Amino acid sequence: MEAEGGARDYVRESDCFAIHGPVPSALTKAVLYSFDDPVINVCRGEVSAVLALPSDLIVTPVYRLGPNGPQGVPSGRVFIRFRSPVPVEGRRQELETCGFFISEPLSYAPHAAWLRSMDGNIATALNRFAKLRTLQDVVLVEPQMFMRRVQR
Repeated sequence: MEAEGGARDYVRESDCFAIHGPVPSALTKAVLYSFDDPVINVCRGEVSAVLALPSDLIVTPVYRLGPNGPQGVPSGRVFIRFRSPVPVEGRRQELETCGFFISEPLSYAPHAAWLRSMDGNIATALNRFAKLRTLQDVVLVEPQMFMRRVQR
């Protein structure tokens, strides 16, 4: 995931997973921390721990920004910015070909937008966002990650 001025590398945390929404009572002891809006609970353990639980749970991996950076949970949204003055709206068809739609255009930055995968699935967005980098005039593509606020 490249950003201007350097690369942002997210590394998957093998001993953590995130549950989007309320945590089943069987997993309450595994919760490390939670986000309130939206409700996401980061749990320690193997994802296999949720296989026997209700299938309507949305479970995603947890990533770390670099080897020692903060943990992040993917939201399913992807930020894209084209070289100015290339408008995102003019690239709608190419974005759809890559499997994304514009979920939030930015009036103050018509060359940038938030995208979602066509099926709305977080895993799909993570698996396909690299395709967006191959589009002509793209400057930045990065998945949105929820991260814990750190008090200084």
